[in-house]
Amino acid sequence: MEAPFNLDRRGLVTGIAALIGAASLPAEVLAAPTRRRARRFLTPAQFAVLSAVVDTIMPATDTPGALIAQVPARLDGLLLNWASAATRTEVLGALGRIDAAAQAQSRKGFAALSAAQRTTLLRPHDAAALKSVPPPANAPKGNPFAPYVSVADRGYYKIKELVLTLYYYSAVAAQSELIYEHVPGKFEPSIKLTPQSRPYLGTGPF
Repeated sequence: MEAPFNLDRRGLVTGIAALIGAASLPAEVLAAPTRRRARRFLTPAQFAVLSAVVDTIMPATDTPGALIAQVPARLDGLLLNWASAATRTEVLGALGRIDAAAQAQSRKGFAALSAAQRTTLLRPHDAAALKSVPPPANAPKGNPFAPYVSVADRGYYKIKELVLTLYYYSAVAAQSELIYEHVPGKFEPSIKLTPQSRPYLGTGPF
């Protein structure tokens, strides 16, 4: 599985903070969720929908998927501890729309669909939700590391962006899809890329 976007640590971490509406994002937020944490922001039904959406966006293939990396629990933790009220409303609305679409088409909730049915439903939903639209008059300006993205469904956009970000910052992805170096070495131009090449992940000098 290839990384679907350019991995830039500063951009990704800043992006997380912007997506969840937090003023700052401490490193421990990305730590693995502990088994002792009993509290959840989402209800069991909502968490089941989120888990199904996460698994559809990034399923296990020849590499571990987002469920193995515990992305649903991590995302729920962000909603519980750091997300703004507006972001929580957007994310819940996006999950509700996906589940309602499944109910309308199949008379089943999204979590009850097969993997193939989920993909068939989510593909057109994804295209419609991420369609560019004119930004609202009160849209924030953003910044070069976290520009404001104006799409039809901002809640779905935030879910998908966080799924990708949380996955690629997990130990699972770092060990299976990335080459982790805490501080990357010297710059080497024109490195030959092969099917076995993997992106680098590390704190690096900024």
